[in-house]
Formats: sequence, C-alpha cells, structure tokens
Amino acid sequence: MIRSIISLYATLALSSMALATNGSHRIKGYLSTGSDARYVAIEAGHDAGITSGEIFRSIRPARAGQTTPVETGLLKVISVYDHQSVAEVIQQGTPESQSRFGAYGDVMAGDLALVQRLSITQAKVLAPEISVKYSSLFEDPKAQPETFEMTLGGRSKLRELVQGFASMKVGMLMVEGHTDQRGDSSQNQIESYQRALTVRQHLIDDLGFDEARITAVGLGESEPISDVILPGNADRSRRIVLKVVPMPNAK
Repeated sequence: MIRSIISLYATLALSSMALATNGSHRIKGYLSTGSDARYVAIEAGHDAGITSGEIFRSIRPARAGQTTPVETGLLKVISVYDHQSVAEVIQQGTPESQSRFGAYGDVMAGDLALVQRLSITQAKVLAPEISVKYSSLFEDPKAQPETFEMTLGGRSKLRELVQGFASMKVGMLMVEGHTDQRGDSSQNQIESYQRALTVRQHLIDDLGFDEARITAVGLGESEPISDVILPGNADRSRRIVLKVVPMPNAK
C-alpha cells in the first residue's frame, strides 16, 4: 500500500541516534529481579512531557572504540509520575546488541530511553508501507505455534512485495511483527518479534538487502487492526508490516 506522507526521519537509523541522545532519558533500573523482570524505571516523567503509551527505544551510548550508539530494545510507558516513569520492556535486545554485547545485549540500567518520535520536513514523498498476513508467509501458526519458518509460497510472496523497494534510495526499512489480542501478551510480543526477525533475515540472506538498513520490531498485540471483535479481524491483525523511513541523502 502506497500512501503520501510528510517526509519523515528520526531515531530509527543508528547514525541518527548519536545526534538525538541529548533528548533522551536514562533508564534507572528494573523494578524487580530474576526471570520475571520486565518493568524498568525511567528518570523522567510529567516534567519531561512523557505520556502513558509512548514507545521508547533503549539505546546503549557509544563508548570507547565505538562510533555509534546501539539499540538494545523497545519500551512502552505504562505509568507516569512527576519525575519518573515506568515502562514495560516489549522487546529485549536487537541482532546488533546481541552480536556486540552477547549476554549483556538486553535493556540495562544506564541505557538511554529515546522516544520514538518523527522529525518533519516540508517536502512530501511517497513512502511505501506493505502489510501482509502471517498466513501468507509462514507455516500455519495454529498447527505449529513454535515454528517461525516461512513457506516456499511465503518467500515468493515476500520477493514479489519488496520488488518496488529495490529502485528506491531506502534509508531504513522497518519490519514490524503484529499479533491479535488473544493469548498471553508477553508470548504475543515474543512471537511477533521472532516472525519479524525471520522476515528480516530472509531479506538479507536471500534478497540482498543491507543488514545495516533493516530493523526488526515486535509490537505484539499493541496495534490490532480493530479493537472490535469481528470475523477476520484476528487473522488480519496477525501480520507483518514493512515500512520505509526515508532518510536524508540515503544512497
């Protein structure tokens, strides 16, 4: 689906993160420990304009010998106080953070929470956004719920869908995984992320996309097609969305 939008660019490219960290807030730490730790405190609240429901990217600042910050996860604000916020970790780690930091590649105290907001310029562009149902790409998730492999037909379908991207100067391609609202929300988030990672890896390994310009995000059940329970809505909510985010001077 092609739609005309205001030209966008912001925090998705790691090269842009270094310029944006002065608008971020430090992650103070987890609210609990152990295997059930999933909520973190952010050292900013109403005083910094944070609102409930906002999505933040967790960023590990550049350190000695590094040239860019590294994204370590995705956070969703669930409670906001005067000078502090509580956020749920809805994505732990990224391929780059896990490759670079190993067991320390997940969201940690000291990382920065960078709000996922978009900068706006005056120019208008055509930015593609493609949505495709899980059932068109993957093995039947109901028959094999732990399998995240794409079918041969799904691989062919994806190749067909992304042909238009090849001729574009793509700054960043975001692969979003979404589920319906049935089942455990944590498992839904994990499933959506795994499926987004599968699509990302196929684009890199089989279709030649630049791995530095593709990011996978699992949004679970947070953005259903509709909150109204109607026949077909659940199937349409279980989807992969491919979004191109134009970046200045993308080559």
